[in-house]
Amino acid sequence: MTALHTAGPATRTCLEVADFLDFLDKEYLAGYVGRGGAAVKLLVPVDEPAASELASGLDRLGDGFAHAAVDAVTTRVHMIDQVFATVARQLDWVELAGAVVRSAFDHAGFPPPPGTGQACGIAAVAGHHEVDATELYRSVRRAVEQIVLRDTALSHEFRVAMLRLCQERLGRGDVTEAERETVIGWLRGERVPAGDLRKLGLHGKVARHNARRLLLSTTRWLRLAGHAGLVMHLDLTRLAVARRPPAGLRDGYYYSKAATHDAYELLRQLIDGTDDSEGLFVAVLMPADLVNDEARGLPTYTALRLRVVDEVRDRSRANPYSTMVRIGAPTAAPEALS
Repeated sequence: MTALHTAGPATRTCLEVADFLDFLDKEYLAGYVGRGGAAVKLLVPVDEPAASELASGLDRLGDGFAHAAVDAVTTRVHMIDQVFATVARQLDWVELAGAVVRSAFDHAGFPPPPGTGQACGIAAVAGHHEVDATELYRSVRRAVEQIVLRDTALSHEFRVAMLRLCQERLGRGDVTEAERETVIGWLRGERVPAGDLRKLGLHGKVARHNARRLLLSTTRWLRLAGHAGLVMHLDLTRLAVARRPPAGLRDGYYYSKAATHDAYELLRQLIDGTDDSEGLFVAVLMPADLVNDEARGLPTYTALRLRVVDEVRDRSRANPYSTMVRIGAPTAAPEALS
């Protein structure tokens, strides 16, 4: 286990930010999650400086991982479709499709010429290998379909959407740039005409009934495109605000007690679904006020609290492997954050 800085027997219930980030990188991302595992961590900063340092550090964490930040201020975090849309807006779907197409060329035995990047259309690769473009297209399209359509770890809707993006990258006109943008708009939760979606084999918008499967499919797709996975930084600090300020001072979204419980339920589902996830690490920033708040904190939602709060815990030493970890300068007495 990685050595972590601690200070004195009575002050070890918090871990310093730099030490904990190094621990996450080595013990989780470089190993378990990077090899296809999944984990959810509730991180409780003891003060604002610790929260800021932790947030900036998470954005740089993990070699080869894609990153997505979801803040309860700007995203309705109690709705999984809104969470997925925020993640989707931070990913380069064209680049990911291009990477999968390149692997299809390799699979077909005609690797793209060096220096082509993601722009590896049929014509350029056929010219490089001096083969017939039509025959090469048939072989590569078949390889793309094998990679995408036969992967049952991807949801059906997601497979259809990714196939369209890959077809556009092949450059044979099967899917136009406008149709590509329709697919990306659908992933990002934008308003897209239903008729345009039906032409591409997509039916219905991203909603609560399919967003979770799309999120899990996305982490799988990232790995198919050569990434190690996804680090999702979920900031729930806004949930601690019980009353909205006056209209002129409001900024972003505020949450009723019912909406806060829905956010807790979403988090519980992410924790319970780690066995179904691949290459997903969710770092949840939760303010210390919500740990013990009897009005709108974890004590009000037992289904989540029992999954994250250790009933048997060393009161003088923090456990970095725990689902919920207190982060910050180790100066508080154990009773302060019990």
